[in-house]
Amino acid sequence: MINKPISTQQLLDTAREIYARGWTTIKLYFMIGHPSETIEDVQAIADLCKAVLAEGKKVIGKRATLHAGVSTFVPKPHTPFQWVACDTLDQIESKQALLKRELRGPGLKLTWNNPYETLMEAWLSRGDRRLAKVIETAWQLGAKFDAWQDQFNYAVWQQAFAMHGIDPAFYTHRQRSEDEIFPWDHIFSGVRKAYLLSEYHASLIEKTQNDCRQGCFACGILPKYADIRRNNPGSHWKCPEVPRRQIKVNIEQTA
Repeated sequence: MINKPISTQQLLDTAREIYARGWTTIKLYFMIGHPSETIEDVQAIADLCKAVLAEGKKVIGKRATLHAGVSTFVPKPHTPFQWVACDTLDQIESKQALLKRELRGPGLKLTWNNPYETLMEAWLSRGDRRLAKVIETAWQLGAKFDAWQDQFNYAVWQQAFAMHGIDPAFYTHRQRSEDEIFPWDHIFSGVRKAYLLSEYHASLIEKTQNDCRQGCFACGILPKYADIRRNNPGSHWKCPEVPRRQIKVNIEQTA
């Protein structure tokens, strides 16, 4: 769904080679909360971790360890998932609880994100200009150094939202319609919104896309940065060359 088709067998083969070359610890990074995710998908994270550790034990015995880092997905602006909702607190906690039960015992280590910090990340990254007053009020109420876990106070932020009559769920847990105008639409990142929407549609049917270096998908990047590319030519762009006439046509279409 996220266009990273790495097979389980490929991961197990790679892990076995790593352990065989003297490394005793492998750290795997996962993300929960993707659109359409099921509890079976979360269970598959635990199953995969155990399978990787089992490969290590075959090679180096009890010295093999595995560290699973599991973060929670926050749909960000200017991405194909900007239309989807973020998991609720109950959903996040139930998924984390499953992983805590499953990934315990000799050789296994699990780390995870504070779900309240995830929600804060969600409303700050997906909010509109009304959030400015909330941020100011939270600061006035004592919200400082929120990135430091011992300083983070979720209750203060909830109070600030309440004082301005805003429900944070509007920003975090609401599925957007495809024709919604986003607060960040006036900022053009170089990738057309229509292209992001087409990628979102592809994700819903689990259609993977080839590396764009093997064929341009006309996402908007090439015409957007045509002048920069022209003044700084080279293979480091990793993009196909675009004829001067084609650049002009694409710029007109983007405009």
